[in-house]
Amino acid sequence: MTLLSIIIPNYNYGHFADRFFGSIAAQTLRLDDVEILFVDDGSSDNSIEQAQKWAGKINCACFEILTPPRSGKPGLVRNHGLERAKGQYLVCFDPDDSLHPAYLSTCIDFLELNPEISLVYTDYLERKPDTVTEFILPDFKPLYLRTQNPIPPAAVFRREIWDAGVRYKDNTTYEDWDFWIQCIMAGAKASRIAKVLYTYEIHDSNFSHQAVKDDGPAKACIVLNNPAFFQPVIRRWAQDHLRGRAYAPAFRRGYIPTANDIKKLMDVIKRVDG
Repeated sequence: MTLLSIIIPNYNYGHFADRFFGSIAAQTLRLDDVEILFVDDGSSDNSIEQAQKWAGKINCACFEILTPPRSGKPGLVRNHGLERAKGQYLVCFDPDDSLHPAYLSTCIDFLELNPEISLVYTDYLERKPDTVTEFILPDFKPLYLRTQNPIPPAAVFRREIWDAGVRYKDNTTYEDWDFWIQCIMAGAKASRIAKVLYTYEIHDSNFSHQAVKDDGPAKACIVLNNPAFFQPVIRRWAQDHLRGRAYAPAFRRGYIPTANDIKKLMDVIKRVDG
């Protein structure tokens, strides 16, 4: 079995290719037992040509370019690549980001030394056109996922998670958050490596901007996709939010309310209605 499969969902990110693939080529992990699956979602730029160029430069076990029909859903594009992956370990990287040289070796070594851990993530830099911010993430606790998503999309996980039936869903733009909840529900244990090992780029074309626009429905769908992970009152909030009920607001961006949040809101509504 191949050691690692790198899945790269891409749509019109050809102008990032040199930086991204350069960071793959610069990894301290030997790539001769690594496969790269570049999955293009109907790009209209030079993404395919850039991938072909780098396929000839990176000395890895396999570099495959896949071109499924256009879906417009990064999660479905990732699923397409993951279905074909042969690696013992799996990771999805967005090609507008970049890895620090020790990213892969650090994550793989950690998983090799800790067989009880199924999923590992690291701290990262967030780069905007005028600022760079260091994000030091919390050590993982499953309960965090009930309100927020502390796990970056570039986490490395064992293929047993995929084999257990975990898949990216297409009904929420917070697809990573939904995926990690599925992982935990399938019995996966996650862990953080306290090192800054990749750079997340913020730009006008980030798919995450769509998640911001769809915040409330995207969170409600996560809850309804994974009902056993959430309390009944949160499931009712999700249903009522999707129905457009005024007493089931979105709450703040990137945050699923707790039962206490909903109780406080209902108390306020009762006082106002008097």
